[in-house]
Amino acid sequence: MNQTILSYRVKGGEIMFDKMIILIGMPGCGKTTIGRILARELGIPFVDTDELIAEAEGMPLAKIQQEKGMEYFLSAEENALFSLDDTPKVVATGGSAIFCQHGMTYLSSIATIVYLETDLNMLMRRMGDPKKRGVVLAPNQTIVGVYRERRPLYLRYADIRIRTHRTRPQIVAQRVMAVLTGQGQDEKEGQEDGSSGKEDSSKENGSN
Repeated sequence: MNQTILSYRVKGGEIMFDKMIILIGMPGCGKTTIGRILARELGIPFVDTDELIAEAEGMPLAKIQQEKGMEYFLSAEENALFSLDDTPKVVATGGSAIFCQHGMTYLSSIATIVYLETDLNMLMRRMGDPKKRGVVLAPNQTIVGVYRERRPLYLRYADIRIRTHRTRPQIVAQRVMAVLTGQGQDEKEGQEDGSSGKEDSSKENGSN
């Protein structure tokens, strides 16, 4: 685990981080949307590992899983994680990245990892058909089963935990920045949500 508060400097009135920020969480939690906002606010690049995988394989995530299988897909996902260097940027990972143990250990050594946690019922409304979204599923596994399997892994790798329930992406991004700069608190287990604003109804594309 890395320190929660990142080293940063203020240049021209803007906060400049010197480390990579990794977003993890279930498909539909808002990693891509929030990641783009965070990167824009910080003036650093944004990378989506789902896009890296699709580009490397030349096909959508769902098709990779259908044609080559889940084991092959997770190997491709781990390769995408290892392709990231330690230059400052915001990275949205696929929901199944936490199954890539070596890749996540590598990221833990060079980045700060932020878990965006969203209520299960809200995730189910946002996701629709998980197979069409390219969500990694074991045979006969439901979204409830996926959530219960993955949540302990998200918590294991996270340096920071931020709840996104019923909160606009812009506000979530501000809360992430506040924790990173030491002006906010990590939202630990059992803490009340305290979020405000309207629920973000946008759906992320191709999350796994």
